[in-house]
Amino acid sequence: MGIFLALIVVIFPFSERILTVMTLLLGKKLVSYSPSETFLAFVSLSTYCAFILTLPVACCFLWRGLVLPRVPHFRKWSLPFFAIAVGLFLSGMLLGCFVILPAGINFLVGGFETEDIRAFISASRFVSFCGGMLIALGIAFEMPLVSFFLARMGFLKPAFFRKRWRHAVTTCAVVAAIITPTPDIYNMMLMMGPLLGLYAVSFIVVLAASPK
Repeated sequence: MGIFLALIVVIFPFSERILTVMTLLLGKKLVSYSPSETFLAFVSLSTYCAFILTLPVACCFLWRGLVLPRVPHFRKWSLPFFAIAVGLFLSGMLLGCFVILPAGINFLVGGFETEDIRAFISASRFVSFCGGMLIALGIAFEMPLVSFFLARMGFLKPAFFRKRWRHAVTTCAVVAAIITPTPDIYNMMLMMGPLLGLYAVSFIVVLAASPK
């Protein structure tokens, strides 16, 4: 918690520059609907960034405190685990930054503006929209790695994926609807596609990792 709070304080002076870069996804200026909204948007952005940066530390504590005491022979996987975990998380965020968010924002903002209706995007809502979706995608991309270790421990079998693929489609739809910051079906489908892809990749990983 101390690291998390310290990072918020350190990041806060740079939050305006970070938000300026993020608005490139939007292609227009943000607006503030109250005197405090800009400040709260910067605080929210700093909090999202601090959360992302503290995830490797939290992952380390979880690995050492929860996994290794129960499965000591996993110690040899420590370095690959952290490298792959960070890589997967960044991959999810990059997919969000360069594919899903631009497509979603284009659809919601550019697709429905008319000569008489102009979209004015609140700074705080924009930060919440982007931050929530990017973190959700980053965490979702850890699914193959988690599946690998569950398979190595014998808790996850290939039969689970074969028998429950229909349930997986429904679950991915529900999860996408929950973690998508907006209620529209378009953004939900944009989120659901990667989740189904991760389910398929996890199945392949479990096939390879399951004890023969």
